[in-house]
Amino acid sequence: MNDFSRQQFEAFFAAISAWRAAYRRARLHFFAFRQNEMLSIISARIYLDVGGPEEIKPHFCAGSLEVGQWNIPQAELSVEDAILALLGDDGLHIEGIGQLRLVSDTANEIFISPPTLLHPEGLNSGNRLAVLALAGAHWREWVPQPDSDWLLKANSTPYDSVQELCYEYGLGALHGERSLIEVVARTAVQVLARSEVKGTSAELGIWMANGLDRKKARIGFRVLHKGSVLKRGAASGNELTWQEDSLADIGLTKLEIPAGALVQCIASYDGHAHQLQWRADPNVFQNPRAAVLSMVDQSQQTIRGYLQPELPPRNRAADDFEAAIGWLLWALGFSTATFGVNAKTRDAFDTVAVTPNGDFVVVECTLGLLRADSKLSKLSARAASLREILGASNMKHLRILPVIVTAMTAEQVNADLVQAEQIGVLVLTKENLDKVFDELLRYPDANSMFERALLSVENKRIARKPQKVVLE
Repeated sequence: MNDFSRQQFEAFFAAISAWRAAYRRARLHFFAFRQNEMLSIISARIYLDVGGPEEIKPHFCAGSLEVGQWNIPQAELSVEDAILALLGDDGLHIEGIGQLRLVSDTANEIFISPPTLLHPEGLNSGNRLAVLALAGAHWREWVPQPDSDWLLKANSTPYDSVQELCYEYGLGALHGERSLIEVVARTAVQVLARSEVKGTSAELGIWMANGLDRKKARIGFRVLHKGSVLKRGAASGNELTWQEDSLADIGLTKLEIPAGALVQCIASYDGHAHQLQWRADPNVFQNPRAAVLSMVDQSQQTIRGYLQPELPPRNRAADDFEAAIGWLLWALGFSTATFGVNAKTRDAFDTVAVTPNGDFVVVECTLGLLRADSKLSKLSARAASLREILGASNMKHLRILPVIVTAMTAEQVNADLVQAEQIGVLVLTKENLDKVFDELLRYPDANSMFERALLSVENKRIARKPQKVVLE
């Protein structure tokens, strides 16, 4: 490990040190290629977590490919020492399995990237999620395709593909060219799940693992009513009423609010925000459009079912998905027209949404990958055609935002994200769709949502733009 990589390694663990005691469990998940007694890592993750299911998935072998899980015994072996062993020549010994190691080669020494202390996957769900990535040698020759997928199909415990196997064992999508270890520190301090708003009273709480300092905990809040923030504040650990169970400390506070108000809850520890959640009285709506939606689908089971179709999808799943996207956009304050569900108009647009200011959102829907059926290129072409039509009508001042919405997760479509961001397309994944239901609680403000989305697209496009190198 070179000096730069060592600095990133140390920076990651320093960043989570204040709440490190919360991580009672450190579980290693790995997918590896066996060469005699040595297992060379293809993909691995170490999850640092407060708790969770105790069951370990059984070790799985198919030819030279092996996958498994192992709890790091932190009383005997620190997570840092386990990682260093994985990087060493002898590897990390796992009883009954062998030596596991992240290998390098002449072209690629082991490299540790700067840690991502607020990972986008966590932000999408309102959680602090810190990730450290350690890259090794190229792995493609170890997993030849389609040979590997067909090897898994023939196993006594069959899997359809390498990707399915990786998902089953908590490794996410297999992507990139280099073998990878990711250390994932999950949210250690949370908004209490039973925090609620009833009438003019809000009972808010914080949930954190036993062993953390109650004085460093804080539950913050923002009270919104009819689109405006009426009150901001926080209750520190000394002001909370504490309860204790076998796993966690629970701090509670009460707050008087206007009837129908929406409360944003912020769980923080040692000056760092860990989780954001929204609470509202389920019997009172700030968003009149959401009230209409609730009359049609009171429990949200229909719309959520449409947005999370079963795989393989049934015949009408794609049309139902598009319809649900149209409903959501309307409930968020947009004026919408859905064309994709009609055979005579589906070649023009899936959905077009308009803000109160007159700006346009051109939406393409897919149940799968972004580039499937040339959906990305079609979306870009449709947005360009609309710009030309508006320009010819002396309406160049109206802005157009192309959006592609997928039922898949961000990890599943990761390989397509680069192209989408480079051409200025906003990508909404399953995680975004899950979070958008919080937006329905607020007073609808499509103009503000459009501005935020446009800024996000531009920032991502700039970040993806190749940087010019000046030679002196």
